[in-house]
Formats: sequence, structure tokens, C-alpha cells
Amino acid sequence: MKPKHSKYKNTGILFELLTRQITSETISNSQPKAVGILRKFFGNNSALVKEYQIYNALLTKRFEKEANAAVLIETLVDAHSKLNKSVLRRERYNLVREIKETYNIEDFFKAKVPNYKIYASVYNLLENKEANPMSIVDSKVAILEHITNKNLPNKPKKEIVMEEYEKFDKETRALTYKMLMEKFNEKYSGLADNQRILLKEYVYNVSNSPKLKSFINEEIIKIKAEIETLSENTDQVTKIKLTEVKNLIKPLCKKSSVHDDNVINLLNYYELVNELKSAQ
Repeated sequence: MKPKHSKYKNTGILFELLTRQITSETISNSQPKAVGILRKFFGNNSALVKEYQIYNALLTKRFEKEANAAVLIETLVDAHSKLNKSVLRRERYNLVREIKETYNIEDFFKAKVPNYKIYASVYNLLENKEANPMSIVDSKVAILEHITNKNLPNKPKKEIVMEEYEKFDKETRALTYKMLMEKFNEKYSGLADNQRILLKEYVYNVSNSPKLKSFINEEIIKIKAEIETLSENTDQVTKIKLTEVKNLIKPLCKKSSVHDDNVINLLNYYELVNELKSAQ
């Protein structure tokens, strides 16, 4: 039986999503609400920050020898057992309540989380009181393999860049953002308005994949309608080809995540529509 897992109760995931939100708010130049939430609930003396440190160690620590990894897991599980659980539950409850009051809770928790399975395994190992012995064993094995996996890919450069960007003070981030936007506008000055808007949405919603997916699906509907309208003023051969293209353009399904290819495809659809408009 698969153990139950709740993102609402997973301190590691809550911290990850809040830091993603900080990145998104910083890049979009909106009010940085997530910074205040992190400072409030993950202060030096909070039970949440102590639990997060345990999650983070299990997610990021690496050992070549399984024996060392096993010692790490045993030590951290023991450290977690000594945390004040009533304080921890109260702090986590208040944290989730504040997130609900600040953001659209469904969009917030729909964001894709790297290493989700490991986060779930850590939660199951540390906090799932209903877990059966075999599920605990499975979680320990998954974490052990994660810690000792020598073939794990290096952290992508874009993640390293974003981590460094988050360390900047407010003034430096503002200056960096201004320079990025100037470079962005300079590099993509040749794009049509709809293409620039798409790229800005892609940048602004770095942590909000549901919102970006919604934007892309809405644009796909518009594109298909525009192609159908524009094809009426073309010759029969072109009309048939445009109908085939229109039938190939499909919205992202509920289980799909937004990838670079989706954005590139939409940019190409825009290019097609813009060319059709200029030809008429």
C-alpha cells in the first residue's frame, strides 16, 4: 500500500515552494511577500527551521559509502524525534494558513518540485505515523540510494544562477533586474508583440507553472481561431495545409508540465499567424 503524503505537511516542500516564489516575485518586480513569510516562520529559533535543516541534509548530503549514508539517516531521524512535535505542528499549521491567505493555494502547490519522491520519502520516514514497516524500509532505501548515487547530474547552471541572485540585497536585485530587462528588450527587439509577451510570461512565472500553462492554453485557443479566420482568405491548397496545422495544435493536458519546447512551439505559431496577417 502506497503511503499517504501531504505537501501541506512536508516542511521541505513548503520551504522549496516559498523560495521559488521569492524568485518569481523578484523577477516580476512584484511585492516580495514570500520573503516575509520565510523570515517569520523559518527564523533561527523556530521548530520549522530545525526540521527543514534535517530535510535539507537528507536531500543534499552526499556520501560514497553506504555505511556513512546509513549513519547520517539514523542520526537525523534521531534528531527529528527530539523536536517538539506540538510546536512543530502549530508552526506548520500557521505557515500553511498564511500561505492560503497570501496566495492562490491551488496554484501555489501545483508548482513542480524537483526530487519530489525523495521529499515524500523523507516525510514518510520522519513523520508518517500511519506508515507500515515495509513503506519505512522503502523510504530508507530510496533516501540511501539518493545520498550515495554517484550518477546524479550536476545542478543545472540556471539553478546556480538563481541561487546566487536570491542572495543579492534589494538594491542589487533591482539593478540586476533592470539590466536583464534592457538586455531582453535589446535581444528580442525584432520579435512581434505577442512573442515578447509570451517570453516575459515565461520569465515572470518561473515558479508558477499552472499560471504559465493556463496562459499558453488560452493563447493556443486564440491562435487556432486566428488561423481558421485567416485561412478563409487563402487559396484552397493553403487552406488545407493550415487546417492540418490547426489540428496539430493542442493545449497542454492537466498532467503535463510546461517545457521549453511548448514555449518554442507557441512562438512559431505566432510567427505563422503574423506572416499570414502581413500577407493579406
